Parts: sequence; C-alpha cells; structure tokens
Amino acid sequence: MTVFGSWDHAERLAAGELVRKGWSRLAALVGGHVASFGDVCYQTDARLAEKLRRPDGRAYHVESIARCRRQLRDAGVITSQRVHVGEKMPNARFRSAHGTTLKTFLWRAIGEKNPFSRREQRQRRQHQAAATRAAGDVVPPRARHIAHHVEHVYSGQKTELDPELQRLAQAAQQAQERNEQRRALQVARNAGGGSSILRAPERPPPE
Repeated sequence: MTVFGSWDHAERLAAGELVRKGWSRLAALVGGHVASFGDVCYQTDARLAEKLRRPDGRAYHVESIARCRRQLRDAGVITSQRVHVGEKMPNARFRSAHGTTLKTFLWRAIGEKNPFSRREQRQRRQHQAAATRAAGDVVPPRARHIAHHVEHVYSGQKTELDPELQRLAQAAQQAQERNEQRRALQVARNAGGGSSILRAPERPPPE
C-alpha cells in the first residue's frame, strides 16, 4: 500500500506529474526515482540503469538515462551536481569511489511540496549513505598523517652541570693553577734567581 510521505508515494507523484506535463516515460522514471530519495540521490547513472526498466523488463541504456537526467536538469526539474572520483561527498564523511552526480528533485517544478518531512529526509539520506557504502560506491575519508614533533635542542645552549661534576671541575682547575705556579718557580730558580720568589698570579675574585 502506498503511504503518504513514503518513497513510493513520492516516486509515483513525481513521475505521474512529469508524464502529465509531456515528459517521456524514461524521463518520468528518472525524475520519480530521484524524488523517491526525498532530499538528494547519490546514485550514478549506472545504478539508475539497474533500477529502471522498460515495459518489456529490459534495462535502459546508461547514456539514455544520462541524456534524460541532463534534460531534466536543464528544464529546472532536478539539480545535478558532478562529483569526481576521489572528491568528498557534500554533507558526508566519505569520498566518491567512481564519481557520480548528486541529484535533487525540485518539487516546485511540478507545483507540489516535498512529501517528506525534514526528519524523514534525514533518515532517507542516512539510509542511502549506508547502502552506497555497502555497494562500494564510496570510500572512507583519507587518513590525516600527522608528523611527530621532534624537540631539537640548540647545540650552543648552556646547561647546568650536576653539582658533583661542577665541584670536580673546579678542583681540577685549581690543581692546574697550582702546577703552573710550581713550574714558574722552578724555571726562576734554574735561571739563577732562586732567592727571588715569584709572586703567584692573583686569582680573580669569586663570582
């Protein structure tokens, strides 16, 4: 049974009005199929060819469907937005795997209102998104590769020594100074100035 606001009600309503306005059977089927999604149809022309049938049960040619889609678009009956391979689908968290056209039926073109409420349109969009993913027509978004942040330490940066290492360094410096004083005294004695005592160089005041 056809229920008002259901997908088959929307399809029958749109297709019937298009036929009444003089559109061909195939154009009416394309328009009705797009209208059945309530909001936006993600399906490619090839997917439409799997759904739409001639009176004898045979499938329509994909190019014939594409030609009717363009005619409906040019007449302002539907919108048709091209999405290329790998591009992000609008208002969705996935990318098109093969490329498609986003189609929306314009109900004002037939003097009718969209039979789907906003909630029903959202539900139809979510259901279609799940079906589109299951069919392999979309792929997940590209993973974001975040480079690991490496801390670079400036080679000339002053760092504080360990207190014990600092004490040993000071002791070694003092020992070196004492050795230099002894060598200077020994040189003076060997030169004949043994009675004279060289005064040790003054140390700089402590910091």
